[in-house]
Amino acid sequence: MCDDVEPNFDAMNDGVEPVMIDLTDVFTTGMMFDTRDELLKWARNVGRENEIVVVIFRSETATTRPRTKTKLILSCERSGKYRPWKNPNLTRSTWTRKCDCPFRLRGTRSNVDDGWYLHVICGLHNHKLAKKLIDHSFLGRLSQDEKNVLGDMTKNFVKPKDILMTLSDHNIESLTTIKQVYNARQAYRSSLRDNRTEIQHLLTLMERDKYVH
Repeated sequence: MCDDVEPNFDAMNDGVEPVMIDLTDVFTTGMMFDTRDELLKWARNVGRENEIVVVIFRSETATTRPRTKTKLILSCERSGKYRPWKNPNLTRSTWTRKCDCPFRLRGTRSNVDDGWYLHVICGLHNHKLAKKLIDHSFLGRLSQDEKNVLGDMTKNFVKPKDILMTLSDHNIESLTTIKQVYNARQAYRSSLRDNRTEIQHLLTLMERDKYVH
């Protein structure tokens, strides 16, 4: 259940029914992971299979001090509490995913074989599990390889829907949406322009391709 975390099952959002769901068993494993990224990928995949989003809560690197270890603390995306918007003059929706969920995992690198091991600190969730993750912005984020593919296809004037289809073909578990493809294309084009406006960038391209004498 919980080793080091004191669960708080008071719902932080209006209208959210307090619940207690224990996922200790599904995250308990004796596997050794070769790298930190493999451990993180496994934990996120298990989370997705069980309708939760696993995020990095804290990352620590061993120091010369005794008894310090390189470790990775993972949590549910709904850990922590809602922080009110600092600027009182701006109106902002107060809905938040945060409900102080106590769920924690600890990944620790072995001092013997450099492998990584996962331990469940607290397997409890104080909220209902997500009904669907398909529109979840975090899980739909593009990896660096996917961004490279998107950039190449954007340069070749491939339509967003065809880019999304290609990404889905390469990764059948992809949760990327067409909106995220559009946003990623815009970010890619902005990176090419640096600090230039669209008109300035167009003139630069025309000069480069000898359209301007």
